[in-house]
Amino acid sequence: MRIHQLAIQAFGPFAGTEHIDFDELGAAGLFLLDGPTGAGKSSILDAICYAIYGALPGNRQGSRQIRSDHAAEGLAPEVACELSVGARRFEVTRSPAWMRPSKRAKSGFTEEKAKSALREYVDGEWQALSTRNDEVGQTLGAVLGLDREQFTKVVMLPQGGFADFLRAKDTEREKLLARLFDTSDYAKIEEEFAARLQQERKRTETIEAELAALENQVRSDATGALQAAGIELPGADEPDLDFDGLQEHLETLRQQRAETAKARRADQATASRRHQQLQERQRIFGRLAELRQLETAHAANAEAATAAEERLHLDAKATQIRAYQRQQRDAQQNVSAARQQLESRAANFTERFPEREIQYTQQTLQSLATEANELGEQLGSIRSALPAEEQREQLARELLRQQELTGKEQEKSERAEAMIATLAKEREELQAKDLDEVTAAAGVQQAEQALEKATEQVAAVKRREELRDAKNKAQALYDGEASRLRDRQCSLLEAQQTLLNQSAARLAAGLVEGEPCLVCGATEHPGPAVAEAGEELVDEDAVEHLREQVEAQREKTRQVEAKLHAATTRYEEAAAVAGQTTRDEAQQQVAQHQEALKEAQNVRASVAKLVAQLAKVQHESEKQAQAAAAAKLAHGVAVEKTEALGRELNQLDARLSELRGGYGSLGEKLAELSADHSVFSALHQALSKSLDATAHLEDCSRRWEEERTAVGFTDDAAQAQALLEPGVRQELEQLRATHQKRAAATETLSASEDVIQARQLEAEGETAPDTGQLERDAAALQEAEETYEQARQTEVVAAASLQRLQEGRDRLARRISDTGPVIESYRRLKALAEVVRGGGENRLKMTLGTYVLAARLEEVTAAATERLQVMSSQRYSLEHDDTARGNAKSGLGIRVHDSWTGKYRETQTLSGGETFMASLSLALGLADVISHHSGAVDMQTLFVDEGFGSLDTETLEQVMEALESLRSGGRVIGVVSHVSEMKQRITNRLTVTKAREGSTISTNAERSLLTLS
Repeated sequence: MRIHQLAIQAFGPFAGTEHIDFDELGAAGLFLLDGPTGAGKSSILDAICYAIYGALPGNRQGSRQIRSDHAAEGLAPEVACELSVGARRFEVTRSPAWMRPSKRAKSGFTEEKAKSALREYVDGEWQALSTRNDEVGQTLGAVLGLDREQFTKVVMLPQGGFADFLRAKDTEREKLLARLFDTSDYAKIEEEFAARLQQERKRTETIEAELAALENQVRSDATGALQAAGIELPGADEPDLDFDGLQEHLETLRQQRAETAKARRADQATASRRHQQLQERQRIFGRLAELRQLETAHAANAEAATAAEERLHLDAKATQIRAYQRQQRDAQQNVSAARQQLESRAANFTERFPEREIQYTQQTLQSLATEANELGEQLGSIRSALPAEEQREQLARELLRQQELTGKEQEKSERAEAMIATLAKEREELQAKDLDEVTAAAGVQQAEQALEKATEQVAAVKRREELRDAKNKAQALYDGEASRLRDRQCSLLEAQQTLLNQSAARLAAGLVEGEPCLVCGATEHPGPAVAEAGEELVDEDAVEHLREQVEAQREKTRQVEAKLHAATTRYEEAAAVAGQTTRDEAQQQVAQHQEALKEAQNVRASVAKLVAQLAKVQHESEKQAQAAAAAKLAHGVAVEKTEALGRELNQLDARLSELRGGYGSLGEKLAELSADHSVFSALHQALSKSLDATAHLEDCSRRWEEERTAVGFTDDAAQAQALLEPGVRQELEQLRATHQKRAAATETLSASEDVIQARQLEAEGETAPDTGQLERDAAALQEAEETYEQARQTEVVAAASLQRLQEGRDRLARRISDTGPVIESYRRLKALAEVVRGGGENRLKMTLGTYVLAARLEEVTAAATERLQVMSSQRYSLEHDDTARGNAKSGLGIRVHDSWTGKYRETQTLSGGETFMASLSLALGLADVISHHSGAVDMQTLFVDEGFGSLDTETLEQVMEALESLRSGGRVIGVVSHVSEMKQRITNRLTVTKAREGSTISTNAERSLLTLS
């Protein structure tokens, strides 16, 4: 992505419209973004981010303070950015929500909604893509392949934040990486593992508890059954008691109980057969006695049953026709009630219409119906006209209201005219005063610029003094290191000279009698050289060690000398800027300019107050003129409505007078007609009901006479005499039924096998068994049954205990087989979940999400090392460190490899300049990795934040070479810095100047304006 043009209007600190042509500014590939603190350098980057994503970056997201407080009252805030992504070129324009002045709103302002527009340059012309706020951001974000937070990290490289990242602990570094690289999917995997583990743990614990309970239950049931049978088992309470042994004991017990039950069953069968024989003889003799009792009772009730049958037959015929008699009596009652109601309604009719004579005939019924219908039609007409009376009252009230409104609008118009005259006089007085705002504002601006220059002079004097002290300290440090270098050089020379002087003594010390000399070859050594008394021999290693110390001191002195040179250069630059002005003189000038600024501001405030008052008077005059015009218009409308209402009211009164027909109101006429209609309708209904009831009575009387004669009753008295009372009828029916049942029972018993067998036994001299014999036999049978039942129950208990043991063992075996895979799966899942969450066999204590971030960090350090080696002359490289740290989480460490020593260093041991180089390398590496993994396009426009002031001259050269390498491929790099040497190195500059009226932007390159649409 490359940014071509940016236009800012009423945005942040920029009061007016500012244009930036990045194509011309970055023609050389590198430009400087310069300006004092708070001027608005970061607001330029905010404007780029807002144009693309519709939101400010970082912690400023969601802020509503986007529109400049310095902007003119009606100037809309707007940002326009022209950029290219690959071969596509876009122009995005956004305007945030702001409060626009409004004459109609009560508060004087109305909210203007946020607006967006996205266009693409296609085939030589701009084509609109979208005007929706959210859609514009989504389209550009998809094309770039970055979200807002990633974009701000890739395009803007803040050095200070990455220095903290470089020195942070693993846990703090993990939080930043998690915001840049989405690991939510891996976090969900960890949560899913934890949830599944919790679920499987509960399931496994339930299964294990169930198996233990099942095993205990099977063992307890078996031992309990054996103990209840009196069998004592050694170690019966032990958990590892042999199930096979229990089953063998239970099988033996079951066989013993089965043999006992079999013997008791034979005794019970013998007693049962003997008792059944006695019961059978008693039963058949009982049936013979029952037959003889039934025969006696049946003969005694034969005559009474015959008489009851005859009376019940007559009652049935009389009851058959009672329904026709009830219909005839009900019809008589209906005729009487209808005639009584008719007489009452006729009396009411005669009372209202005394001149009318009433005849109870069909002709009278038809006449009443006709007259009732006519009255109903008249009632309908009157009811439909009732709303007209209500309308008349509403018209009268509306006419009165319009008359009052006419007077009020006339008064409003007169008051507005008087106020207009007063305001015109006040406006003339204000216009006569001095209202030159431009001159007053120019005076304030001149005073502010003078004060700013004086303030800058104070800062320059202060910096000159501080840099002078720093230069003196650097000089003292250099003098000390140079002195130490001279001392070590002298020690080296002395050691070299001593080494030379002791050459003969060292050779002599190595001579052995009988062996040849290394110099002359003689085997005899009559006068070998010796060292002076007390003098130690110096060897080559000692000299080499001193030489290394000299080289190390020389390097250290060279570094201190470079710092002295840099401090001297900075002091000379500051002295050139500050000149010969003292601090007191500079502060006195600041005080003078502050007083002048205060006076200019008072003048501007006075002028602004008068201008605001004049605007208020003009606004009020326009308001009163509008009120007067509105009052006149309303007065004319009210007069017209009053006349129209008067005419409509007269027409409605004429129509109502005709409808009333002499009554005071339609309501009175409606009430009179309703009463007449009610009397006619009531009499018509009563007469119709009376005539219908008389006809029905005649029909019912005829049918009753026919039905009674048909069943054999000559008159009503004969039918009434044949009817029986309910109680009598029930007694006769019971008597008949009893006689019939006895006859049937006698016949059945006489033919039964039991009675025939009893008569045969009686003929043979047999009798029924007595009570004592039966009781003795029953007692013997009961004793045999109880004995057998006890034996059978003990057999069943033993068999059931054996079966429960077998079923329990089978059930336990099946359950163990079924649940084995579940328990084994839980153990595997537990081990895997421990590893995923950083426990168990996870040596580095890394969670899954941390593992992914570690891989990203490894890529970042590799990409950062490419830049850091260039900046540090191949000395330093960054490496990902996953060394275990006890029980703490690890895997996100960073360490520095020093190629000079071949050892690793902690990041906290780096100097200020080294930390800057490492932080800048990290920022650039992170930008590359984010772009790679998000599928983003190559960023052709980058901004590098402040931090260059901590570098010495040599390191600054190396960093500049690294920045120069970023320009490869046509990149444009914007450097944000206050370092004066950077201003000298980078010729293309974008300068932000702050003032009370708002900040402005200027460049030293020719600008190509981007028009705001």
